Amino acid sequence: MLYAPKQGNLYVHHDIPLPAFPLALAHGDIGPLGTAGNFCAVGTFDCGIEIWDLDILDVLEPVCTLGGMDTRAEEELIHINMARAAAGKKLKKKKKNQNKNQPKLKDGSHTDAVMALSWNKVHRQVIASGSADGTVKLWDITSDSAAPAGTFTHHRDKVQSVAWHPMEGTILATGSFDRSVCLIDARTAGNSKSNTKSQRIPADCESLAWDPFREQNLTCASEDGTLTCWDVRKFDGGEPLWSFVAHEFGVSEVSYNPNVRGLMATSSVDQTVALWDAHTIDSSGRIKACGSKDVKVGKLYSVSFYPSKQQPWLLTAAGGGTEISIWDLTREKMIRDAFQGRLANGSYIDDSVNDENEVSTEKDFEAMMAAAEKNKSIQKSNDSSAKKSKKKKGKAKKKVYKR
Repeated sequence: MLYAPKQGNLYVHHDIPLPAFPLALAHGDIGPLGTAGNFCAVGTFDCGIEIWDLDILDVLEPVCTLGGMDTRAEEELIHINMARAAAGKKLKKKKKNQNKNQPKLKDGSHTDAVMALSWNKVHRQVIASGSADGTVKLWDITSDSAAPAGTFTHHRDKVQSVAWHPMEGTILATGSFDRSVCLIDARTAGNSKSNTKSQRIPADCESLAWDPFREQNLTCASEDGTLTCWDVRKFDGGEPLWSFVAHEFGVSEVSYNPNVRGLMATSSVDQTVALWDAHTIDSSGRIKACGSKDVKVGKLYSVSFYPSKQQPWLLTAAGGGTEISIWDLTREKMIRDAFQGRLANGSYIDDSVNDENEVSTEKDFEAMMAAAEKNKSIQKSNDSSAKKSKKKKGKAKKKVYKR
C-alpha cells in the first residue's frame, strides 16, 4: 500500500492472494538466489513459510516455500501430463494415496501453524520461525537444502513470538504460551540448556521487541497486560528493569520507533494505542506514559512504527476491523514536546508541517484523480452525443433513398 501524507490517505498498489489465512509476516531484502530485492515471508495456518517477491505485480506463486506440504509428486505429474497432452497421449492418473488423511510434509517442516517470523538483519538470508508445534526453526533461504538449518525444542507450548537481536546476529529471543521468554544462541540447536537463558512471565507471551537504541534491553508484552523489560546482560535469574500493567485487557503487541529514541507504542484489544517514553523511569519504577488514543478500528492486534527516516512520526495499527489506522504523531503537541530532539539524526520536529495555511508545492493526488474522472466523463458524454448524431443522419439518408 502507498500512503499520501499530505492527503492522509492509503492507496492499494497491488495485492497478493494467499492460499491460507496469514498469521505472521516478516520483511527481508535477500531472496532465494542470494540477490537483493524486496521480499516478504508469510506464515499461515499451513505448516509452511511462503517467500513472496513484492516487486512483481500479479504474481501467481511464491519464489520459494520453506517446509509445508510435500507437493513434488503432484508437480511432477503435472509436468508429465503437460508433455503427454502436447504429444496427444492419454494423461496419467494420480495414484491412490493409502494415507489420505495424513498428508506428507517436507523433511524438517513445522507440523502445525506458523505463528511467528523474524528476518535476521545481520545475516540477511536467515529467517527464524515459531510454531504452534512448540518448536523454533532457523531457515537459510539461499540453501539448496529444503530442510531447516536448525531446530530448537526448549519451549513446552505454542511459540507466539520470535525476535532477532538488531546488532548481534546470533542472539534470538523467543516467547511462548508456556509463560516463558528465552534467549538462545543460534549457533547451537536442539534442547541444550547451557545455551538457553529463560525468564518466567505472569501470562502467555504476546509480543517481543528489542530497543533499537539500547540494544541490551528486551521488552515483552503479556496477555494479562503486563509489560516487562530486561537487561539481557543480566537475563538469567536477574530482576527486570521495569514491569507494570500497561493495559487492563492485555497487550497484543509492543513496538519501538527505530528513528526516535525511547518512543514505544503498545496496542490492546481495548481498541487503544498507548505511547510510552521507555528511557524515562519515574520514582515508582514505571516508564513515563505519554498518552493513549482510541484509533476506532476495532480490537487491536498489531501496531508498528513506519521504519523510514523520511516519515519517523507515523504509527499504524490494525486488528479486528476492516480498516488500518495511521496516526501522525506530529499533530500531538504532548508527543512533540516530550520527544523534541530525540530523532536519531539529531534533527527536530518541524512545526511548519502542521501549519494549516502552509502552501504545498506538491500536486494534490486526489485533485488529479478527480480531474481525470471529470475528463473521462466529458469525453464519454461527447462520444455519446456524436453517436446519436450519426444515427439521426443515417436514418434521414435512408428515408430519402426510399423515396
